[in-house]
Amino acid sequence: MKKKFIYAITAICALAAGCDYLDTVPGDAITGDTFWSTADAIALKQYCNTYYPKLIIGHGDPNGWNCGEMIIGEYQSDNVLSAGQNALTYGQNTVNNSDSRWSWSVVRGCNAFINNYEKSPAPALEKQKYAGEIYFFKAWDYFNKVRTFGDVPWYDKELGKNDPDLYKGRDSRIFVMNKIVETIDKAIELLPKKTSVSRVSKDAALCLKARICLYEGTWRRYRGVEGDEDFLRLAYETAGILMDPGYGYSLYTEGGPDQCYFNLFIQPDYKNNPEIILSREYDPDINMGNDVSKQHGSHGMSRDCFEEYLCAKTGLPVSLCGCHNPDMGMVAEMKNRDGRLCQTVCIPEAGNPHSNQLFRTINGKIQGGAPNIQGMLTATDSRPFYAVSSTGYAISKFFSMTDFSKQALHTGTIDAPVMRYAEVLLIRAEAGAELGLDPELDKTVNALRERVGFPFKLEANPVEDPDLVSKYPVIKGPDANLIREIRRERRIELFCENQRWDDIVRWKVGNEVFNLRERRGAPLDARLYSASEIETIKSKVGVDENGFILPYKESGRLERNFTDKNYLFNVPLDQISLNPNLLPQNPGWDE
Repeated sequence: MKKKFIYAITAICALAAGCDYLDTVPGDAITGDTFWSTADAIALKQYCNTYYPKLIIGHGDPNGWNCGEMIIGEYQSDNVLSAGQNALTYGQNTVNNSDSRWSWSVVRGCNAFINNYEKSPAPALEKQKYAGEIYFFKAWDYFNKVRTFGDVPWYDKELGKNDPDLYKGRDSRIFVMNKIVETIDKAIELLPKKTSVSRVSKDAALCLKARICLYEGTWRRYRGVEGDEDFLRLAYETAGILMDPGYGYSLYTEGGPDQCYFNLFIQPDYKNNPEIILSREYDPDINMGNDVSKQHGSHGMSRDCFEEYLCAKTGLPVSLCGCHNPDMGMVAEMKNRDGRLCQTVCIPEAGNPHSNQLFRTINGKIQGGAPNIQGMLTATDSRPFYAVSSTGYAISKFFSMTDFSKQALHTGTIDAPVMRYAEVLLIRAEAGAELGLDPELDKTVNALRERVGFPFKLEANPVEDPDLVSKYPVIKGPDANLIREIRRERRIELFCENQRWDDIVRWKVGNEVFNLRERRGAPLDARLYSASEIETIKSKVGVDENGFILPYKESGRLERNFTDKNYLFNVPLDQISLNPNLLPQNPGWDE
């Protein structure tokens, strides 16, 4: 089944590449009346297949030369620090003359389908199902556009080359977001429940609606825009629908509390996984592999993210527990924490099941150790390095030793969990807390903690963490500390799933997390590195006065200057040249 579906996508993508029919005006051989009047269910399915690789990104295009979009997206956050500075997080991204995200091919193709699919001789239920997929893709593509550009023109019809609406101006965000909800509601109405995890379903449409509504509700709330409660209530109610036992979702627990979270992200097939709502498939046997496990060396978890994992002895933040401090050494500091920490980054301890790529057994002897910081240290036979990290915290999430051990590139088998039940639980909790409704903590946040054996529940009115207060000073829900703790939970649970940038944007905390905080890595540990190695890191990479790695101290040139304009990208200048009605430009980008 897995290979069959990937083959279908490959075939239709080849067709699209050959004639680029979705980028042409309606009336050609594909989208004209002849196509629609003869298109059977297989043809409609193939039409839909075109949009899977365009919108369900996962680990990126098969045979790509990087670690995948889920991880790379985190470079645009304070979770993961890449080898070089990220211009956007420093507020130093420049005006785009062109931007592929302004493309309207998906919208054009979706509108062509919506306006014509009833002409197909396919059975009514088949037409309905594939129309549901198309509504899903149109809603997702528009949501991506609003997240990127804010106001965008809304199109409900196919546009001919002389149609005056080709030169219409941008519609307001409020109007477009209401249309997006209408569109995803239509998808929910038409789609069947999930039968294949790699196929769009009613379940996936509900998850997308909950995600969209949480985003827009909080985006409006933290900018004083009306309608926030309506969107938050939709997010809360929609997540609640997916939590109904009739949908059959539960958290994945195979491997037990010490291993299940890690195991969740290294699976070659999610068809029987109770947590995954929608996945993207990869299969090197048909030249559709990935390189996720082979490309973990150009980045690392930030110290800021590392410090958010709670103490498992007291349930408190590490700044308050009295059990953890950087002087105790990395290995000790990583133990007795929320179990997701050691299932997300490697612990540099020989023989530890969570050491992952840091060690190897050579001729019956375990060799290796802490990661090579930015590749600056010289490896020898007696002092090998098997991993590289920009921060000293080597990420193990999405790392499969089976895939890593293969000699050839593009042989990764692990699929991408694009939508999963854990996100639904977090949406329910956050929307509920923002509205003053029941966040159902035992069913949501505490279920996530219980999965990894964390013994302390999140209760209403939790202790105030000064670190979270400094990151999130403005909270508009009724229980500020509860909302902050749910934000902590979201950061930990969804680490490296390309969600953190969206969270920073919708909460409007870019200044707090990008400007007011130093980008730090781990403290240099004399238990893990020799004196000469530490001196090399100090001189070639950089450390602060407390011994924490500063990945960009010696190599970085960008100054921190994130402002409100950086929450949106500019409307591409080449598009404004073609259509001046797209003005005014987004705030701050017309200077």
